[in-house]
Amino acid sequence: MRLKFLLLIIAINVSCFAQEKEYNSATVRINKFIEGTLITPYSDASVPLVVFIMDAGAINREGNDRMSKNDAFKLLSLQLAKQGIATYCFDKRLFKIDAYGIHENEISLDHFIEDVTSIVSYFKKNGNYSKITLAGHGQGSLVGMVAAKNDVDAFISIAGNAQAVDQIIIQQLEKQAPGLDKRAAAAFAALKEKGRAMDYDPALESIFGYNLQPFMKSWIQYVPAEEITALEIPILILQGDKDLQVEVSEAEKLKEAVPNASYVIIKNMNHVLREIKGSRLENHKSYNEHWLPIMPEVTSAITNFVKQ
Repeated sequence: MRLKFLLLIIAINVSCFAQEKEYNSATVRINKFIEGTLITPYSDASVPLVVFIMDAGAINREGNDRMSKNDAFKLLSLQLAKQGIATYCFDKRLFKIDAYGIHENEISLDHFIEDVTSIVSYFKKNGNYSKITLAGHGQGSLVGMVAAKNDVDAFISIAGNAQAVDQIIIQQLEKQAPGLDKRAAAAFAALKEKGRAMDYDPALESIFGYNLQPFMKSWIQYVPAEEITALEIPILILQGDKDLQVEVSEAEKLKEAVPNASYVIIKNMNHVLREIKGSRLENHKSYNEHWLPIMPEVTSAITNFVKQ
């Protein structure tokens, strides 16, 4: 009886060890601004690599900001490792600027694009990958599609807008705060024409604050539906129909711009890749419920696309 018990314990330990060995995780520093987690499946052969680019704001490598914890891209990376796909998720440079005395008003969207370009160059030189795919989430979709013009094998847009960000904001304000949309449009026009919006409604401070305007000015110069047409690589457009931040119509516009792109709309999926069948409250709560599984359709869509 004692022998059987010991054999059972050994079997359990071996099983747990095997599960832990499904992938290797390592911290990889690209430069002084960029550090992230590289998850690589155990394989004797070369595997594909997906580089995830996060949404707007101070989003870390796991997909979390300072106010929420959903671990969306940490969980997605682990699922992809089981499918034989390596991933690299990195903290945005916003986490490093204080250490180097860089102010918020000195950051532009072009810096984010340069960071992704540096990541691609690093893994081209320091890895043996069968292909490199950029996958951008939200704002990261635009960053990724611009960076994907060189030395990248494929591109994935996850919940990415097709219109320029100023148009998106104006449309959102028109629905949520009628009247404020016209004031925002005037402020955006001044930002484009004069480089600075001086006379804006105080209610728009979170958009046109002094420290934010340089970044916003760099962001509104890009129209995703135009940028994506410059790509001559396979493209996947991935969107959930319960996304509160990006409407399905934006995915449709991207598809219209690149008709040959793969196109997947996932039913009941929200912005953080979770299944939502109930209210908006359930949707909002999921942003801080890291124990919820990501939808398996996300993993399968990315796996099928990357391995095609």
